[in-house]
Amino acid sequence: MFRMFAIPAAIAAFLILPSRAEAETLSLVGNSTKVCQLTGQIDWVTNHPTNAQTQSSAGLVAVDLGFPVDSGKGPLYFLFGDARPISHPPFGIVMPDDALGLTTRTAPPDSQTCLDMRLTTSAPHIFAHPTVLPPIDQGTFNVPSGGTFLQDKFYAFFWTEHCSRPDVLLPDPIAPDTLPVSPMGSNCPEAAENNSIGYSVLAFSKPAKPAAFVWTIPPNPTYGQFLFHMPSGFAYVSSVEAKPEMGPNGPKPVVVPVFGAARYRASIPYLAMAPRDTFGDPDTWSFYGGLDASGNPKWLTRVQWESGHNSAGQWLAPPGAELYAANPPGERCVGEHSVTWNEPLKRWLLLYNCGLWNIEARFAPDPWGPWSPPTSILNLAQPVLCSLIMSENGCPGQTTYWPPLANGKTTPGFFYAPFVLNRYTQATPPQGAATRSATIYWLVSTWNPYQVVVMQSTLVLTP
Repeated sequence: MFRMFAIPAAIAAFLILPSRAEAETLSLVGNSTKVCQLTGQIDWVTNHPTNAQTQSSAGLVAVDLGFPVDSGKGPLYFLFGDARPISHPPFGIVMPDDALGLTTRTAPPDSQTCLDMRLTTSAPHIFAHPTVLPPIDQGTFNVPSGGTFLQDKFYAFFWTEHCSRPDVLLPDPIAPDTLPVSPMGSNCPEAAENNSIGYSVLAFSKPAKPAAFVWTIPPNPTYGQFLFHMPSGFAYVSSVEAKPEMGPNGPKPVVVPVFGAARYRASIPYLAMAPRDTFGDPDTWSFYGGLDASGNPKWLTRVQWESGHNSAGQWLAPPGAELYAANPPGERCVGEHSVTWNEPLKRWLLLYNCGLWNIEARFAPDPWGPWSPPTSILNLAQPVLCSLIMSENGCPGQTTYWPPLANGKTTPGFFYAPFVLNRYTQATPPQGAATRSATIYWLVSTWNPYQVVVMQSTLVLTP
């Protein structure tokens, strides 16, 4: 039984009057374009050296993700995922294999200097691995997924206990934590400690010396024990920048929205509102449980959020907890994602990959919605083959990062992990009937090449 409890004052401060969001549309002006290749030694398309020179400077050949975490007045950090050093062990390793980058740049990126990013190193020409204590699995397909700065602490979410070769996850909006049945010959045991869903932990670091970053899982203030698991349904987690400019009606510095996907690339996100003062304790978070009869959001305690189970003991998601409907079909597809407050648009902006060759954007006046229908901002209709990603038929003269497929084809590239670099967002003059317009810079991973690229898109809101 899921019941609404009194709206906390911190969350009530977010409430605004009904908006025009449902009557607005989000459009992409032209195409999304590549600004620069952020990682690697040589740009895959131009064959020119990258600005970061990650192989010669830090021994990193290739990598993905790079979730941006802005410290506000200081560096912008990048939480990279499975990294390939010069001598990389086979995929499937359990040792830490992530990386950390940073920049102090405030000017928008350009094709020559990109982001002026450098990787943190543990020794000359050896990149440092972000590590978590107590130890967790940080090997292949176990990656940092998001983070935020609060009270001089760098909080980060780490996805762990996830199979390096997972089985295909299908959507399960009713009981989303249910493990798939491991098929014959599967490389994933679908056991509690190693499965295709995994779970996340929240840890913090004090970044006085970036090369020595170690994240510590905070203890439970009540029991003095470590809070290993994030709440049910929050398997792949991100949070927004904890800045006071969160909301169209003025500063909202009290709570930080946290978004979670239950089933990797097979979900619609859930939402929690975390008090700034107790961000590290999910027991104090308020969870979005849908709308009441009057159209107002219902907020649940963690106990209420996790109270429903079916006869098999599997957790049941509260009715209405998904942030939007799966319409059009196939929209239960969220895994990697980012949510930012877009100041020029005066809207929350959600970016995520839906399928292998489609990056989508949605907007909303509040973190809980109403969220707009999806707008594709990167897809195969744009000129991307051999200019951004590898074609299955190969790209003459361009490097492939993976062995050939059994059918003789080349492993194709695809798009994932679209993360907005919000410090570089710019207002642009509205065009035609548009009410607002913004140029965003964002990261995308491309698989083949196995690198991270900085993209640029101009978005307009039209009534």
